[in-house]
Amino acid sequence: MNKRQKYRFAFIITGFALVLLFIYREDVLGNILAPMTFTTARATLLLLHLCGIEAARTATVIYHPNGFAYEIYYRCVGFLPVALLTISIFAYPGRSRFKFPGLALGLPLLLSLNLLRLVCLFYIGVYFPSAFGFAHAVIWDSLMMLATFGLWLVWIKWKEEKLHERSYQETGSFK
Repeated sequence: MNKRQKYRFAFIITGFALVLLFIYREDVLGNILAPMTFTTARATLLLLHLCGIEAARTATVIYHPNGFAYEIYYRCVGFLPVALLTISIFAYPGRSRFKFPGLALGLPLLLSLNLLRLVCLFYIGVYFPSAFGFAHAVIWDSLMMLATFGLWLVWIKWKEEKLHERSYQETGSFK
């Protein structure tokens, strides 16, 4: 990546962060992501039942008979990691034909990890309620950030390998 591309990447990421600062609020994104909150709540409940964990759902609130409950709202659907991975891949230099496979694999992985996060947090809330706050705010937030960054780095490595393979096929030697 040359200096100009680095500045372009930094400018796009910084701009995205500034836009997120203004729009990542309930009054802006809450209604837009409302259908996704219901879908996420239904999927979480299904996964909890598949894991043998007793739970019920009312709208976007999932609760356990022993009293633990949490609400899935717009910040729980995985929008931020998905948006960050998407903008990071699109901002990084390269052709679109290398970007779409990264998104096609990365976005479902992040959304699946987010569902795993919600199931684990429910389990922790039911059986280890004193650890719920730490698990929610520290452990899983950190894991989601690391997963997003890790997927982006894996995509960069894959893209570079594909470029080298293509270069070799065209010239008969590695550049």
